[in-house]
Amino acid sequence: MGFLIFWVGFSVVVGIAASKRNRSGAVWFFLSLIFSPLLAGLFVLALGDSKPLSRYHPGQFVEAEPRPKTFGPILEKKCPDCAEMVKADARICRFCRHEF
Repeated sequence: MGFLIFWVGFSVVVGIAASKRNRSGAVWFFLSLIFSPLLAGLFVLALGDSKPLSRYHPGQFVEAEPRPKTFGPILEKKCPDCAEMVKADARICRFCRHEF
């Protein structure tokens, strides 16, 4: 009986750890129930974090796709708000704080 409580308890821990790493906690809970909480826990730790599904992550900005960087001559664009020239890769105008 004690072994069963241990098995289910650690399966819950694996499910919680998986959900904190942006993985399905319920799936990992059932996998650890079927196979082994120790084995499933090691897989969750080895796999690490999954990429978030949305572009915005609570508390921080996660960029979905990397922006291209310019190499060679510095290319500039004109800010639509203040008409100052800023670098082509800029996301925010350094003069008026307009977001591109």
